[in-house]
Amino acid sequence: MSPELLEALHREALDRLEVADMAAAHARSLDIEEVHTAEKISSEWLGHVIGGNVDGALLENAVQKEGHDGMTDRRQWNLSWNAQGRAAGLPASVFIKATPSQPYLRETLSMLHMAEAEVRFYNELRDEIPHLAPQSFYGKSWAGGRFILVLEALEDRGLKPYWMHHDCSFEHACAVLEALAELHARYWETDRFQTDLAWVRPRALKFGARWHEASFVQARSAYLQTDLGQALPEDIRALLGTWSEVFRNVYAWWDSQPLTLIHGDSHLGNSFAYPDGKAGMFDWQVVFRSHAMRDVAYFVLSALTRDQRAEFEDKLISSYLMSLQRHGVKLEEDYARRLYALFLLDSWDAHMKTYTRGGYGHADAAVRRRATTMIDALREHQTADLLGDLLKEIGG
Repeated sequence: MSPELLEALHREALDRLEVADMAAAHARSLDIEEVHTAEKISSEWLGHVIGGNVDGALLENAVQKEGHDGMTDRRQWNLSWNAQGRAAGLPASVFIKATPSQPYLRETLSMLHMAEAEVRFYNELRDEIPHLAPQSFYGKSWAGGRFILVLEALEDRGLKPYWMHHDCSFEHACAVLEALAELHARYWETDRFQTDLAWVRPRALKFGARWHEASFVQARSAYLQTDLGQALPEDIRALLGTWSEVFRNVYAWWDSQPLTLIHGDSHLGNSFAYPDGKAGMFDWQVVFRSHAMRDVAYFVLSALTRDQRAEFEDKLISSYLMSLQRHGVKLEEDYARRLYALFLLDSWDAHMKTYTRGGYGHADAAVRRRATTMIDALREHQTADLLGDLLKEIGG
């Protein structure tokens, strides 16, 4: 069987799976007896999944402290353990992500298998890079975007979580890029993508790829009707028109480059800082196989103001490339910067979708900051010209 036929059959299977994933997401309930929603969490359940393997440990009290809903339902619980539990180092609080109640949110999780990906990351990969991600105590996923994930509360270890509206210092940006460089180098073109990491898929073969593409097409059109879209300069509007026509060709080219495991949603609001200044990432729902510069562009454009980008961007790219080389992977600088400039288009898509979908819980000021920074970056990096050159090169 030819590679072309195999790929065609693979895509057909993915198309059929999308139909099932959509139905499961919008079903009012599934036949799941285990805890997978925030309202089903109890002190008895928490005591079992966190302390069940510790001899003599008993959860004496559990109080839900706070909660907020975004792409998932999120709750924090304060826990009080008996002497055996405290001696074993069981947590004083946990942060729990669970199945969202709204079908349109479950749709995204289900179509892209996001809940499954994050649970698999924590259950199968996190211990390989423990300092780059929070600790998980329990995780399980089901069809239709149903899942439950019990994580440490970062503040209990003195770690500082960042949110999209926070100011990002040059030092924190360097630390995040160092963390990403370590992640990327560890899985750079690994043979494991053919074995235990086969679930970490390239963009074109991701679960829900066609649905995802359609959502970006819709978002680009809707964005042009918003205040930010109507204010786009003519040259940037023209670039968006070209991108909307050729993005699939660029996706295929990106997938043909050296690939690694990337975080996939590496914005400022998914990062945290250690007291010594080192950094890590949370929200690992979008891990996939891509070129590393995709994470770099995605982070920088989310984290920096217009003035910061002008001052720091060049230094940050150089810092990342040096970090990557320290971890054993050397990228030719002109090639890396070309990829960075082209991946700005992917970051732009993420911004437009976020803005047209109501912000996904991010502060409006942070989303608007990204828009301003984006226009300057696209111009300064001459992304339109690079895109034209690439299309000539690949015959797009």
